[in-house]
Amino acid sequence: MRTPFTMDSAGFLALLDALERRFNDVTAASSLSFAGIDGDLHPVVQPVRADRGESADTADGADRTDNAGAADSAQPEPAAGTTPCPGARCDSELRSPASTPLSCDFHGRTGAFHDEVFDPQLVELASSAFGSTCWASLMCVASLGLDAALVECARQFLTHTSIIVRQKGLAVWLYDLINDATMAMLLGQTSPRMPVTIRPMSQVQISRWLHGSGVKRFGSQQQRAADRAEYGNQAHRLAAYCMLRWGAPAASSAQIATMLLTNPGIGMCMLREDPNVRAQGACTDTRYRRVADYLRSLHAQADLDYARALKIGDVPWLSPDGHATVTIAADRRYLYDANRLVHAYRALWDRATADPAQLLMAVEETRTLPGEPLWENPVYLRDLADSLMGSVLAEDLTVGFQQRDRERFDRGVRTLEHMGDQVRAMNVLMLPIMAIDECEPDWNAVAARGYKARTTQWRAFCDRCDDLATVVLAQLQGQGEGLHVRAAASLLKQSLPEYCELALPLFEQEIERLAAREQGGADASAGVRGHEREGGAVHVDMAA
Repeated sequence: MRTPFTMDSAGFLALLDALERRFNDVTAASSLSFAGIDGDLHPVVQPVRADRGESADTADGADRTDNAGAADSAQPEPAAGTTPCPGARCDSELRSPASTPLSCDFHGRTGAFHDEVFDPQLVELASSAFGSTCWASLMCVASLGLDAALVECARQFLTHTSIIVRQKGLAVWLYDLINDATMAMLLGQTSPRMPVTIRPMSQVQISRWLHGSGVKRFGSQQQRAADRAEYGNQAHRLAAYCMLRWGAPAASSAQIATMLLTNPGIGMCMLREDPNVRAQGACTDTRYRRVADYLRSLHAQADLDYARALKIGDVPWLSPDGHATVTIAADRRYLYDANRLVHAYRALWDRATADPAQLLMAVEETRTLPGEPLWENPVYLRDLADSLMGSVLAEDLTVGFQQRDRERFDRGVRTLEHMGDQVRAMNVLMLPIMAIDECEPDWNAVAARGYKARTTQWRAFCDRCDDLATVVLAQLQGQGEGLHVRAAASLLKQSLPEYCELALPLFEQEIERLAAREQGGADASAGVRGHEREGGAVHVDMAA
C-alpha cells in the first residue's frame, strides 16, 4: 500500500532564509573581528561547571589534550581548533544541545564547551533546520570566519539547498542527499559534498581537508571508511528529522521516519512516493511496499495478541497511584512486549532460525511470507526490539541472538531489563530523559581527550538519541495527536528542554486530575461526617 505524504517546503525555506541571513551577518562581523578592527566578536570564556568540575583551561590541561590527541589519532592532529561534539541535558543548570553541542576553540587550546563561542541565534536556526547533524555544525564552525574556504563551503551548501528545495521540493533534496551518501559507501570514495564537520578535528586538519590534494587529506583509510558510514547515518537522520518536522500527515511522517532510522533502505524507498522525486528519474520499483505492508500486518497481529492478554489478565500490573493515567497503558504494553521478547528469544535459542533480512528480502522479491507464529517470527522479534530499544542499542540483543553469542545477548537483555525498570519506576514518557541523563558523557572531560575519543563519544551519543526517538515514535502514538512526532523530532535535535516542554503539560493535567479527585474525596468525607452527626442515612452516588 502506498504511503502518501506531503512536505512543507515553504516552511523549511522560510527557516533556511533566516539562517542564511544570520550566517551572512555573523560571518561578516567575524571577519572584521579577526582582522582586529572591532575586537573579538566571540571571546572564549571557560566557565566552571559545579557539577562537572573545572574546565581544562590551564597549561596542564592543554598538555594533556595534546598527549591524548597523539595517542588516539591515526595521524598527528595538532590541538588547534575543534569541531563539534554535541551534548544534551534537560535540567535548567545544564545547557541544551540547541546552544552547546558545538565547540571550536580557535585560540589553540582545548577547553570546555561554552555558549560564548557561537552566535546563539545562529546555533538555534541551524539546529532547527538540520537537527543535530554535521550540517548544523558546519554552519556554526564556519561562522567563526577562521577560513574563507570553509565559509564559502557553508554558503554554497545553503545556496544549493535553497535552489533545490525551491525548484523541486524538500523531499527531492533529502533523497538526493541520501543517494549521495549511499553512492559514496558503495564506491568506497569520499564524496566532495560530505561536510568537513563529519567528525571533530583540529583547525589544521580542517585546513588540510579544504586546501590539500589527494584522498589522504580526508584522513587515514580507516577514518575515511568510518566517515563515509557516518555520512550515511547523518543523511538518514536529517531526512528523519525533516520528515517529522515538515512532513504530513503525522502517521505517514512517523512511519517513514521510523524506517529511515531502523531500516534505511526501505525508508529511502518511501521517499520515492513523492511525485517530484519520481520526476527526477528515481527508481520506480515499488516492491518495497510489500515489506511495509507485511510489517503493518505483524503490528496488527501483535495488537490482537495483546488484547487477548489483557482480557485474561496476562499483562504486568501497575498501580494507578504510582503511574500517570496518561501513560499507564503505554507502560504496561512496553513491559509486556519486553518480557515476551526476551522469553521468545530464549525459547528459540536452540532452534535454527532464519535471518530477518533474508526473510524480508523474500517478502519483497517473491511475496513469500514467513510461516512462523508471531512470537517465533524473527522479523517481528527484530522489529519489536527496535521499537523497544532503538536499532543501535538493540544490536546486542538481536545480533547476539542471531550469532548465538551468549555474552552479547545477555548484555542486550540486561539493557532491555534496565529500560523496563525505568519504565516501571517512572513511565515511558520519562524514559528518554532518564536514558539520556545516564548516557550523556562529560563533555568537558571529552574535550580534553584526543580527537578519536571525541569522535567515538559524539557518534555514540547521537546514536543513542536516534534510538530514543525511535522508541518514542513506537511507544507514544496514543499520547495526543502528533505528540510522538514532535517529541521524536526534539530528540533528533538533541534538545531535551523541548522534549520536556512537550511532556510537562501531560503531567500538569495529571496533577490537576489527582488534585480534583482528592478534593472530591475530601468533600465526600465531610458530607458523610455531616450525615453521621445529624443521624441521617448515608447515600453514595456511584454515578458521581
